[in-house]
Amino acid sequence: MTLNRILFWLGRTFFVCAGLYLITAVVALLCQDVPSAVDLISFGVSTGVFGSVLVLLSSGFDARESKSEALLFLILFWLLMPAILSLPFRFIAPNTSFLAAYFESVSAFTTTGASRLNPDELSPVLLFWRSLVQWAGGVSVATFAIVILAAVNQTGTGVHKSMLYTVSKGELFSRLTGIGQLVAGIYLFLSLVGFILMTLGGAPAFDALCLSLSGVSTGGLTPRAGPLQLYIPPFAATVLGVLCVLGAMNIAVIWDVLRLRKIKNGLSLIWNVEHRALMAILFFLVLIGVWFSGMGSFGHLFLDSAFFVSSAGFQYQVISLDLVPPVILITFALTGGSALSTAGGVKLIRILLLFRHLGTELSRLSHPSRVIPVKFRNRIIPDSAFLSIWMYFFAYTLAFGIGIAAFGVVGLSLDDAIASAAASLANVGPLLDLTLPESGLTYAQFTNGQMSVAVVLMLLGRIEVLAALALLLPNFWKQ
Repeated sequence: MTLNRILFWLGRTFFVCAGLYLITAVVALLCQDVPSAVDLISFGVSTGVFGSVLVLLSSGFDARESKSEALLFLILFWLLMPAILSLPFRFIAPNTSFLAAYFESVSAFTTTGASRLNPDELSPVLLFWRSLVQWAGGVSVATFAIVILAAVNQTGTGVHKSMLYTVSKGELFSRLTGIGQLVAGIYLFLSLVGFILMTLGGAPAFDALCLSLSGVSTGGLTPRAGPLQLYIPPFAATVLGVLCVLGAMNIAVIWDVLRLRKIKNGLSLIWNVEHRALMAILFFLVLIGVWFSGMGSFGHLFLDSAFFVSSAGFQYQVISLDLVPPVILITFALTGGSALSTAGGVKLIRILLLFRHLGTELSRLSHPSRVIPVKFRNRIIPDSAFLSIWMYFFAYTLAFGIGIAAFGVVGLSLDDAIASAAASLANVGPLLDLTLPESGLTYAQFTNGQMSVAVVLMLLGRIEVLAALALLLPNFWKQ
């Protein structure tokens, strides 16, 4: 394992952080917030200098890397990036400790949307920073799924495979930049279109900017406190709902639609198996919501369901999905969205594959002598390929159970611990408010221990549980 290569690419990621700081510094100057602009420029320059030092010192390695090096880089990336991006939360936000700042940064960068801060008490600069960090985190999630996770699971069922994955052995790091630029370009285009439509639909320009960035990244952090209904017109909220659903869809399919611009490819947004499952969950949530709250709230339920299935978790109306039984919301939150998307959870394609495998196994029980292959997307998938999915499902369930126990150890009741663990691990921060409206628990009430547990679970949800567990294997460090 060549650490120089890993340090080199970590230095490159520090340049990205420096760029985010400088972009926000420009926004601060436009808002005439000179002190914040000075702080942000200082953060950006310091980060850029440190990244340059890492790049200059980490030389003398060949161009080919192992999967272990790629996996270690992935884990270090998710640990260090929130730490670097937490500086504004510590020094610009009011009364924020280092741990609380890291919690806010992890929540934003993992697009979880859990916050201890009241947005009405934050400056416009910090509100924009939260949205920009969410957007950057969404780009990172999709990029690493296409490159690193696809390579690590190359011999599996192709959960992370796509036409964008054209990486040969030893070319993972060299392809990160190109794939990252493509993903960033797609999400920037969607954000820009969403911003324009939301502004034309009557939303305040600054609110539309923040929501378009956090919407396509399925982040969930809002520029104002309270439901969107208070400051976003229905048309603008509908645009935001579409952005969130697009963020939860397979980015490779979206790229084909944008690149080819043909009706046939546009229909693939609907006929893709993951997208159909996403729509099925959306309509199921609407029906369940109508059952508990009546037809009068159908429109609001449709919006809130779109926000929820994308793992963004925005709320358009105060009373909507919170009437749905918590067990249903937690189940769908843990299910998540498409594998190549910004959504969290186990991922729909894994659930679909497990159900297909389960159906095949049940058929074999009634016809033991028959050879019944498992078919998915016109491919015959061998039984051995399902081992990684069952292992991931078991590891994810184990992490969820350990998270519940850990929250219990640090002082939460069982109900609060279940909701908090699900919200953190599935990267759906608003799930806490939706499932426990009567408990009174908020993220602002989290103790240092509870914040620490939430941070670990949020990072596990983005790193993917098996990738993190690989660090515990001795063979990992021998490669």
